[in-house]
Amino acid sequence: MTVIEFNDVTKTYGKRTVLDKMNFSIPQGVLTGIIGRNGVGKSTLMKIVAGHIQTSSGDAYVFSDNPFNSLKVSANSILVDDTMSYSDKLTLKDIFKEANRFYPNWDAPLAQRLFDYFGFHSNARHNDLSKGKKSTFNTIIGLASHCPLTIFDEPTTGMDTVVRKDF
Repeated sequence: MTVIEFNDVTKTYGKRTVLDKMNFSIPQGVLTGIIGRNGVGKSTLMKIVAGHIQTSSGDAYVFSDNPFNSLKVSANSILVDDTMSYSDKLTLKDIFKEANRFYPNWDAPLAQRLFDYFGFHSNARHNDLSKGKKSTFNTIIGLASHCPLTIFDEPTTGMDTVVRKDF
């Protein structure tokens, strides 16, 4: 089964073309890395796959569905990056509760073990965390979601060396 398929996908920002008629497919169960210099479109590609942004032209499919605004894609995939944000009203524990409701394969024991291991406080709020702590928390969400498609875009940005080694 093909999980991700791009057919002539182009993405432009104004006059700048970031992805130009890209074609590829990734079958289920294949660990894939995307490598390239800064500014060549890696994050843009991942945001299209996760359904966060639309293509300018061409067809993108994730789980045989157009990923943009697809509940099927949202429930079965997660993009862990530095743009993850949550409502200021939610504590970190509230975010876990919401993730448990949304992700069908949510692993609450794993989330709790990592939460405790990295010294988070239940009543803390995501926006009040340092950049490194946000990255750590976001990575916990990504790992505990057990999504069929888990995408990491520089998840260790801002993490201390010791924390990076733990992951």
